[in-house]
Amino acid sequence: MKKLLILIGLSIGVISILGNTARAIEFPDAPKREAPQSTAAGGRRGGCVSGTIPITPLTPSKDNQIKTVSPQPQFFVYIPPTKAKLAQFILKDDEGKSLDTQEIAIEKGDYVLDINVGKNINLETGKKYNWEISLICNPMVINTSNYSKGSIERVSLDDTVKAELLKDEDILKQAQIYANNNIWQETISLAASIKNDQPQEWQELLTSVGLENLVNKPLNISSDSQKIKQ
Repeated sequence: MKKLLILIGLSIGVISILGNTARAIEFPDAPKREAPQSTAAGGRRGGCVSGTIPITPLTPSKDNQIKTVSPQPQFFVYIPPTKAKLAQFILKDDEGKSLDTQEIAIEKGDYVLDINVGKNINLETGKKYNWEISLICNPMVINTSNYSKGSIERVSLDDTVKAELLKDEDILKQAQIYANNNIWQETISLAASIKNDQPQEWQELLTSVGLENLVNKPLNISSDSQKIKQ
């Protein structure tokens, strides 16, 4: 009888593990990418960055082109070990007009920083915007270790996807629905919201887009992080 109970217990454990694996968040349409390049080569650190990983936006592709459904999306950026005290984030429209400029306090780095755009920002559906993130170094030398940029487009959800999201409030399932529709910002924002309780989901998501060297970096969530708006 004891052996039978042990076997049953082991079976339940295996089923549970398999179930969790099946529910892992992945971004299926992510293009193949190389891991973030090392900053070890001389002359690339800009005087205020150390470590082997440069400043790295958490996006599914090297060109940092992403989509969102939110008028006020979150951005996630890895900040390398640095002497810089501030990072600068700039959001511009497609004509180059600055919409949001922030200087964000940095505490030695080596963590993932989340950035919320200003509360007065309202990205318009169907439009693309450009963004930049840099570490404010002294002297200021712009290079790939302390500066990066990308673009973001606000898109709309079709009625079928909206119905899927309304039908299921499970965060993992919602994140995968966004991922299946190539909408990165909501995918990563949802994964970040459960990272403390379910860190494996965060790890699986980053691994699925070639960012496995960042999976164990701490996530520094700002106090004014916003819920997803659609």
